Amino acid sequence: MKKKQPIVLVTIAVLLLTVYLISESGSEKNKTGVTTGVTYDAPDLKGQKITVLTNKPHLGSSEALAEWFHKETGAIVQNIVVDYSKMRDRIIADAASSEPLLDVVMFWYVDIGKLVEEDSLIELTDFIDKNSHILEPDDYLPSLYDPYTLQNGKRWALPYDGDTHVLFYRKSLLEKYHLTPPDTWEQFQSIARTITENEKENGVYGTAIMAPPLSMMIISSFMNRLGCFGGKLLNDSGKPSIDSPEAVMALNALIEHSIYALPTPFETDWEVSRDAFLTGKVAMVEQWTDIGIMAEELSQSTIQGDWGVIQMPLGKGEKAGHVPALNAGFSLGIAKSTRNLEAAKAYLLFASHPATTLKLNLINGGIDPVRISTLNSKKYKAFAPKISIAAKSAIGGATAWPTIPRAAEMLEILTDNLVKAIHQMITPQQALENTQKSWQELMEKG
Repeated sequence: MKKKQPIVLVTIAVLLLTVYLISESGSEKNKTGVTTGVTYDAPDLKGQKITVLTNKPHLGSSEALAEWFHKETGAIVQNIVVDYSKMRDRIIADAASSEPLLDVVMFWYVDIGKLVEEDSLIELTDFIDKNSHILEPDDYLPSLYDPYTLQNGKRWALPYDGDTHVLFYRKSLLEKYHLTPPDTWEQFQSIARTITENEKENGVYGTAIMAPPLSMMIISSFMNRLGCFGGKLLNDSGKPSIDSPEAVMALNALIEHSIYALPTPFETDWEVSRDAFLTGKVAMVEQWTDIGIMAEELSQSTIQGDWGVIQMPLGKGEKAGHVPALNAGFSLGIAKSTRNLEAAKAYLLFASHPATTLKLNLINGGIDPVRISTLNSKKYKAFAPKISIAAKSAIGGATAWPTIPRAAEMLEILTDNLVKAIHQMITPQQALENTQKSWQELMEKG
């Protein structure tokens, strides 16, 4: 009897949540099984199969989508999991293969230019226009919609995971030393130094800095500071501006912050950073917003209720502001190699529906909001009250990374120079001047 009790409680909770979702929306449950003001027919795909490319951090959400889509259409979804750094090459290779496997593909939005150049995606401009009454493209956050979907004036994908960083902090650690959450990066440095100097013998540090030689990691840490000091990777004309005084200040700050970080920043990727915060080993961490969901999960966290979250701290100088970046971030597109185009379109329509994207943000699936309606939703605010406030202020004005076809090469160059600067092999000024020169040469080649 005791073994059955948790199942009964979960069933009751699911039923209550379902009733709540339906009652709040004020609309009927449509034929796709999601609650929304728009009704459209879910196709009968029983007996059909599609493959979806995903990565480990998004496997939870991908598995949920596979289950929901199967219930609505009868189609079987096979998720193919690869490391996020290998997604672009896997998509390109599949498009050129005589025996392609992929139908729907997830990819880092920075790679959209390269994927289009390699003819690896199906253009979706007409598809989005035709289904605009269902997809509601105007509901996507403006700061990410174009970078995630647009290349050469056409749409090739739809936003899936709206990644940006916010700053999490341990309440009890700051209170222990009579500290308040930092409003500036100078205050951040002071807090990190105070806690590291007093707590490192206990295995606790002021912060965790992600700086392994991976573009998505080390550049995210740099970008968190770059915008806040008023710098940009590219100017308004699309030309490199990475060696600006603001960029140099941002890199100097990153190097200074690394001194008081969890050893060692070069081995601290997003998982190490995440786990250090969730187990109480660091006082502050720059992370994606879904860490706040994990912080309240008993199976993942020891700091339930003992944390807060704010937007990125302010830099200094005339151009300073609270300006975050679209760090990481993933889109969903249809592989040019798909052998089941209609089923792939049905999946993309289902996965991108406003009600589905909201459902994805109400589970611990590694997904951050991409829609205005999600951030404004009473359900999301109730589910993640602290996160919803910080995410809304952060992602609304976040700065995108380059998405031109040679973006990945540009970011690799920047990564190498950031590593050298943090290792003190070259100065921050030299690192960014070297990057500027290489970027200019790369862009001149086309």
